[in-house]
Amino acid sequence: MTRILKSLVLLLALFALGGCIGLVGPEVPEPASVGTFAVGVTTITVEDPSRDRELPVEIWYPASGAAATDDDDSVIYSVHALGGTVARLRSPARARRDAEARTDLGPYPVVLMSHGSGSTRFGNVTLCEILASHGFIVAAPDHIGHTVDDQVFGISDDARARTTLDRPLDLSRILDALQHRSHDSRFVLSGAVDMTRVAVAGHSFGGTTALGMVGAQFDAPRQKKECEMDDSDRRCRVVPVLGPKPYRYRDPRIGAAILIAPGGYDLYRADGVGYVDAPTLVVAGMKDEGNKFAEYPKPIYDALKTPRHLLKLRDAGHLTMTDVCEIGESVGVLTKAFGGKDAVDGCGGRERGYISSRVANDLVANAMLAFLDLYLNHDPSAAKALELALSPELDRVVPEPKTVAKISAH
Repeated sequence: MTRILKSLVLLLALFALGGCIGLVGPEVPEPASVGTFAVGVTTITVEDPSRDRELPVEIWYPASGAAATDDDDSVIYSVHALGGTVARLRSPARARRDAEARTDLGPYPVVLMSHGSGSTRFGNVTLCEILASHGFIVAAPDHIGHTVDDQVFGISDDARARTTLDRPLDLSRILDALQHRSHDSRFVLSGAVDMTRVAVAGHSFGGTTALGMVGAQFDAPRQKKECEMDDSDRRCRVVPVLGPKPYRYRDPRIGAAILIAPGGYDLYRADGVGYVDAPTLVVAGMKDEGNKFAEYPKPIYDALKTPRHLLKLRDAGHLTMTDVCEIGESVGVLTKAFGGKDAVDGCGGRERGYISSRVANDLVANAMLAFLDLYLNHDPSAAKALELALSPELDRVVPEPKTVAKISAH
């Protein structure tokens, strides 16, 4: 608990001093929530021949040594779409590519991060790096068929239905790969992976994916009957994929779930969400127009029967607690992909009535860290830190940094 409480205090102190973040610039101050570990990052490919899927997976982890001190040494993430690189994002925590893992304090718990519809594995890079700096291994895939590129060129309703099944299986295959490779001395994380402590997190459709990983059930027979009366509902496309019987997928290795601006309530409904059997943290932006609080996060939270926690950010929209605003802002890719409206839901900072992504990511990270300490690391004293991190309207008392994040387009 001590590290989380210190992190919360540091968060407030740094903002009070007017701390700022800059990406792809001469100075890149760390987010306030960055921990004591240096961060390493590596990319692997996970194959699933049974589904003809090949997934690029980014993995962040605690690294030996110190964070990169020179901009040339820290990682720059490239976001690909339209046949090339459309944006480049500098590592917020000065991660080093393929750095030696710090094994003396391991093995480390694992967090799977699932991106939203039409997004990228770098969509939550700030949260991923913060978690790694606090002693977590974080793995985030590109869900093939549901990425920025796919969104730009159009995702059919049938493809969206199929991805409801594919995404949880993607995450399970990643766990399989980590478990297998951790015994390979050539793998950077050899001996560093603790498969007894695993959580899943996701933003938007990634939150729907996380629900599916921890046992939410889709009532295919009921949906089929409703579709016989009206087949215009997109959920009707899911029935042939997940039906005809009630469908419930549960990876038993997952011990906790974090849902950030989640969807999925219309798919699983209250009865289906009630099958979730892992402690769950729900994060909601009260100005979210994509997954409105009253339609998705709140009914999901209300339907949970396991230990549950709710972080409400009063001035956050759908994308505020991600790095997607900066990615889309640089090149307009997301504006094209989503037809304009959804691409700016939560973006623009105070000029548009939102907190900055910098503030949102720090607040979400602190809640995630306390939650994971409580339920993955089994530290009962973390309950106090979690209570503090979930304080009402915390985003309205934390001052904004003087500058916003920058990103370059290529």
